[in-house]
Amino acid sequence: MTATHLSLLGSFEVAVSGAPAATSTAGTQRLVVLLALRDRVVSRAAVAGALWPDTTSELAALRLRTALSRLDSSAQSVVEMTPGGLRIDAACAVDYRLARQQAFDMLETEHPSPRQSAAQTRESIALLCLELLPDSYDDWVLDEAEDWRLLRAIALEALAATLSADHRPHLAMGAAQAAVRNEPLRETAQAALIRLHLVAGNQHEALRVYERFAVVLADSLQLSPSPMLRDLVSTLVPVS
Repeated sequence: MTATHLSLLGSFEVAVSGAPAATSTAGTQRLVVLLALRDRVVSRAAVAGALWPDTTSELAALRLRTALSRLDSSAQSVVEMTPGGLRIDAACAVDYRLARQQAFDMLETEHPSPRQSAAQTRESIALLCLELLPDSYDDWVLDEAEDWRLLRAIALEALAATLSADHRPHLAMGAAQAAVRNEPLRETAQAALIRLHLVAGNQHEALRVYERFAVVLADSLQLSPSPMLRDLVSTLVPVS
């Protein structure tokens, strides 16, 4: 069986047997992306309506039939036509689905995942730093991208806490720094980084993170850090 891999994080790509395979048109890419994000069989009417929302249902259906008849070989390798509609072939690996599962695993407290190696942890952190199709402007992609933004933010913060509790400070710091880079105005991400500096005994670094964030928050949103964040550094008072 030919192995296929669909990438939606960072950029769109279909790989067949490990080699990138270009999809011919933007319309083909949109069709593949829609099916990958739905992760189930989608009726042809629903696909047509999502891809061409500003046309009549008859014209949208015609455009879908035309698009399906013109699928290039790489798209044909991932799109499966069923009696009930269309879906991504079950044998195709989709990086976004795998990343979401990793993120949910990081949030699982009752049944935590097995401990990863340092290299695997860094790969997980790097995966959570990737945006979902940042160059796409379809509403159904933007909605999914917003869900992914929030999920990966929470997952990175949870991973930082887990790694710190597991006495892996360097990896924990990497996860917290990634959380801050991804969401520089997110207070819980800043709090995760500050806590790690405090645990390590680096009071100056903790205070520096807080003060830098306070300036950015004021400049960007005309807000002050919350009491939660202020409490973290409230005891770091310079000796008089």
